[in-house]
Amino acid sequence: MAEPRAIERFASLALILEWALGLRVLTADLVQWYTQRKGVLCVFPDTKVYWFLAGTIRDGEPYEVLDWGEIPHFALRTPGYPLFLAVCRFLFGDRPLAVRLVQAGLGVLCVWLVYRLTGQLVPERAKLGAERRRWTPPLVAAALVAFHPYFLVTSALILTEAVFLPLMLFGLWALAVLWAGDDADPSRRQWAWALGAGLAWGAAILVRPSWALFPPVALLAWCVASGRGRRVAAARGAVLVVLGIVVVMAPWWVRNERLFGRFVPTAIWTGASLYDGLNPGATGASDMDFMNDPELWPLDEETQDALLRDRALAFARARPGRALWLAVVKFARYWSPWPNAESFHSPLIALTSASFTIPLFMLMGLGLWDRRRDPRALVILAGPLLYFCGLHMVFASSMRYRIPVEMPAMALAAIGVQRLSHRLDRGRSGEADPSSLG
Repeated sequence: MAEPRAIERFASLALILEWALGLRVLTADLVQWYTQRKGVLCVFPDTKVYWFLAGTIRDGEPYEVLDWGEIPHFALRTPGYPLFLAVCRFLFGDRPLAVRLVQAGLGVLCVWLVYRLTGQLVPERAKLGAERRRWTPPLVAAALVAFHPYFLVTSALILTEAVFLPLMLFGLWALAVLWAGDDADPSRRQWAWALGAGLAWGAAILVRPSWALFPPVALLAWCVASGRGRRVAAARGAVLVVLGIVVVMAPWWVRNERLFGRFVPTAIWTGASLYDGLNPGATGASDMDFMNDPELWPLDEETQDALLRDRALAFARARPGRALWLAVVKFARYWSPWPNAESFHSPLIALTSASFTIPLFMLMGLGLWDRRRDPRALVILAGPLLYFCGLHMVFASSMRYRIPVEMPAMALAAIGVQRLSHRLDRGRSGEADPSSLG
């Protein structure tokens, strides 16, 4: 009986992946039509910087941006996403649609990675209880990622999320394999999984520097939560993960050392980002108009970054109550069930978005409660979502920053669906409601 069920699950996954690809290709075409109609490269202005930097890589020109009065910025953005765009433009020419279609393929890869991640972490008892059902938690999680409308749009936009997500997910899956549960044996190829996680996360940091603090926190949690018999192995694995990160990021560090004469781990943009979230006119949303200030734009990027960082910290010290209130506002913006941007403000959009976002929140909460005693699931599935929430309570905030890191949390939503279905089944049969799937 096991083999037919395995074949049925494989067929279901193949169908989900087919739908995922078709919907992402369709979304890419629609976004391309929309941007051409508007006469823009993409929906968000950040795309222009990434596209320009990609051109410098492809054409062998200096990796720099001339902006705000033609002042050169040598480390405005890390090179991960521009390198991806450069490869796409080298292969397919300057065609944004080609980039969107490649990213559609990466979106399908994300569906498969969430399927594998969920299968690695879902409690074994939940799997056994679902044997008579076609839709197991890994398939439910994959379906949620495949059909989630915001995930569809993420694949079509020429922004870092499209490349960051598969790198983040692979690293999380590798950590789940390394961090074996109490009832599972550690992987025999721990060194390969550990290096793979490090390489993926190093590349993810070069795509999106805000990810830089999550790996050390996750690795520390792995070492602390491991039992006495596994703590040494966890520490060794953590060292290999760090080694993988260093190998990927070292060329960028060496390049920056030669340019600036000091260690620059990611980009020189933290000061501007911090001031964007903490300044006298801050509202919680991003508004970089202050960069047009004549006192700022003539400065070189290091001086400018230091000045803005000092101003942001001075504001927080002088007005702690205002800074705390802004953190509350940013928290609300991050968890908003509908888009924050004014261009998308309408009752219809808000109602449509809330109609699937709020039930999804409830399912994630149910899954989180079910896994409340499982530190592995809490760190790997809920950790990225909570990490970015804390980060954007300091920096500018929007639901846009939440959407990508909701992807691993779809495994929690799938566990919530499974728990709910168990409850309904037991209710029909008159049995007591189980307190947990695990």
